[in-house]
Amino acid sequence: MSAALLQAGIGAGSALAGYFLAKEQTKLQRESQRHRNAVLGLNANLQRNALELKEIEARQANRRVDQQIQLQSMQEKAAGEVSAAASGVTGGSVDAVMRGLERSAMTAQAARLQNVSSMFRGLGQERRNINVGQILGEDRTVIPGPGIANLLLSMGVGAAKGYGQNTEFKSSTLNSLFKERD
Repeated sequence: MSAALLQAGIGAGSALAGYFLAKEQTKLQRESQRHRNAVLGLNANLQRNALELKEIEARQANRRVDQQIQLQSMQEKAAGEVSAAASGVTGGSVDAVMRGLERSAMTAQAARLQNVSSMFRGLGQERRNINVGQILGEDRTVIPGPGIANLLLSMGVGAAKGYGQNTEFKSSTLNSLFKERD
């Protein structure tokens, strides 16, 4: 086997090795991208879980406040009725006091509903921020792999270059191509 053919084989072999190396690097880059996106998704899910816990706590706190307002309203009405009965007062003044107690309870309920509504609007905005953060943080870059055409071209160029350097083959076109690529 001549040195020219050996050099041609080495040139083609190095092109083939470069192709497989590029193929493996592409595979690793894609795996890394999938891993980063998976970690981003897990982080977003953890944030969503924390948000769900906040919503559950807000609902429970809302129920407790509602129960406290209702209990306090019933206690105030009962105390008012007992006081009115004990003092022997009846009529419009007792009704006015009872309406005032009901109005006070309704005002407290309205404030509770406004607070809860505001809290859930904030939690909804936080949920949107988590979703947008996940979408914007996701890596959707297309990672190109090495092509067979590029492999064949590189192998041909490597073989021709190796063969051409070790023979008396003097083609002006071929030599000019190698000079441009070097």
